[in-house]
Amino acid sequence: MILSQALFRAATLFLFCTVAFSHSFAQIDKEDEAKIIGNKDFVHIEEVGGIWTMVNGDGEPFIPLGMNHVGPMSRFASYNKEHWIEKIGGGIMKGRRVDFKSEGARTWLEIIAKDHKDYGFNTLSFHHPHVMPTDYCNELKLYYFGKLRMSHVHPKRVKQWSADKRFPDVFDPAWKQKLDHFVKAYTSKHRDSKYLLGYSYEDLPAYTIYNLGKPIRRFEHHPWIMDILSRPGKTPGKRVWIGVLQGQYSSAVEAGEMYGLNVNTWEDFFEISAYGMPGDPKRGFTDQALMNAKIVDAYLKAHHDAIRKHDPNHLIFGDKIQNARPQPDWVWDIVKNYVDVVLIQDYDFYTPAHEQKLRRIYEKTGKPIINGDHAYGFLRPHMDRVKGVEVPTIEDKGKQYAIYLKGIMNLPFMLGWQTCGYIETWAGTHDATGKSQTGYFDPMGKPITEALKYVKDANEQALAWHKKAGTLEDVYSSMRRKPFRR
Repeated sequence: MILSQALFRAATLFLFCTVAFSHSFAQIDKEDEAKIIGNKDFVHIEEVGGIWTMVNGDGEPFIPLGMNHVGPMSRFASYNKEHWIEKIGGGIMKGRRVDFKSEGARTWLEIIAKDHKDYGFNTLSFHHPHVMPTDYCNELKLYYFGKLRMSHVHPKRVKQWSADKRFPDVFDPAWKQKLDHFVKAYTSKHRDSKYLLGYSYEDLPAYTIYNLGKPIRRFEHHPWIMDILSRPGKTPGKRVWIGVLQGQYSSAVEAGEMYGLNVNTWEDFFEISAYGMPGDPKRGFTDQALMNAKIVDAYLKAHHDAIRKHDPNHLIFGDKIQNARPQPDWVWDIVKNYVDVVLIQDYDFYTPAHEQKLRRIYEKTGKPIINGDHAYGFLRPHMDRVKGVEVPTIEDKGKQYAIYLKGIMNLPFMLGWQTCGYIETWAGTHDATGKSQTGYFDPMGKPITEALKYVKDANEQALAWHKKAGTLEDVYSSMRRKPFRR
């Protein structure tokens, strides 16, 4: 009897620990009282004395810093394509496309690594081609983001590039199985990498109605919800939606009337694939947010579980989340369960207001943060519309970079920053924003030293700054976001 009670207590303790740590692989190193997230033999994060820092498998702390947008658009534009084909060689182009399996692709990556290291950068940032041979980064000793994206969940890319032009039904067992196979194949190439920072997914996901890339002034149906509900039959996604409605309305009839539907029972909702505008927009937004939360939770949990199953070694960053408009609390309440590091995008000068936005995320999640995308821009010759937070001179691009980096290094929970962008783009070459990018190198690869001299100095001081987080002075910019008159 005593033995049975002991076994029961042991089993209970085991189950408690399993639940408590199922979404994390944190541990405490008793030697130095460091809180560790990740596998110490690979890139991981440590909290010592209240300061979070990224640490490699050799125990060396570092600040992940990189330049975004290293892809073909800026390197092989009409005005510099022939220059780079000749310089890179190795069969870099196959017809009109880059051959990422060629020897030239490795030479290209060598050029990228040198440009980064010459100015204190150490990371191949989030915005690089999925098919770039990043396994070569281990030989080049260049840290890199894993790009693990099976399904598009950015509203424009869903319509442009998804095979069926729809958001995924993340409740469908078939989708989860496909994701598991995809993750297994991808992680098999990277699970032993010493220079992989961790796994990222989509850029600017449509978690809420306010993440659709347009102003929302009245009720609109969220396309992710509608794409799930438009599928025929008794789908798992429809069942989740019915559960949301059951929690909000006293009967199926009442729920149906809200959306202009003639239904009598909850089962009738399985036959509905199109919804009218809600009679009460406020209640409609509430229903929508509850369903969005269910979707985001299922989506992130599926990715988390598949990665943990197939790669126990590396960190999870998840999606790069837009923070220009702060996300609602429920987003961070979910995200914190499935990532090790919060990855955001937020373009701004380093001001007290910007700092408070960053502090809010950490207060809600308790997870360290990387700003994975942010730029200062200046309109140089040959450019048309400038991308990023505009500054008066090219020197100010470098100066504001240094101020921003020092500012976030003064926050104990900020791990690093990836800036836009690498190669300057000229008129006629635009990204999704429709603007030209003020790079740190011109289209022919010449360093723009007027900005880079400030960048290099800041990058070389970043780790020392971070070790003094919370004590640095003169960290705020005197500039504010506004157009500059010329």
